[in-house]
Amino acid sequence: MSDRIFLFIYLSAVVIVSLLHRPWWLATGLCLVIVFAGSMRWRLLRKALLSMLLFNVTVSLGYALLAGIQGEMRIDYLLLINLRVLLLLMLGFWLNARINIANALGFSSTLSFLATVAAGQARVLSRVVSDFSDAFESRRLKRPGWRERTRLATAQTQVVMEKAQYAATEISQAMRSRGVFDD
Repeated sequence: MSDRIFLFIYLSAVVIVSLLHRPWWLATGLCLVIVFAGSMRWRLLRKALLSMLLFNVTVSLGYALLAGIQGEMRIDYLLLINLRVLLLLMLGFWLNARINIANALGFSSTLSFLATVAAGQARVLSRVVSDFSDAFESRRLKRPGWRERTRLATAQTQVVMEKAQYAATEISQAMRSRGVFDD
């Protein structure tokens, strides 16, 4: 199948998943995605679960805490949002593994260009984070404490934000000079 068809299937699935409000249907959809993922299923599921961990810690525990205090705890709602997030993550990772997004958006030169620029930006920012981590590890003799890791994360976030801001300004100026924003 072509990349555009997979992109259309993905976008349709995201809309359908967003409209489903029964955990049973979401679990069925998750099982279908796992089956259709083929040999990549366990790797994608692992990536999705690790990515979902942050969501679970912040949103689910926050909801459980507030609902517990108010006495309105609904396990079915908690199951629903977590299944929906896991299914959407699996769909996204499946799409990323199956298609070249620039080819899928080839019908529009602007969208294809934008996807290429976004992928380039993600790679640059990922490299900055990796460089920070490598530099931090190479200067430590023992395992860093919570305070040192917090300082690293703060500095890393600041540099990534500055680099992203600078790159966004440069890219938007380049796009404007080439007439992308002209009507």
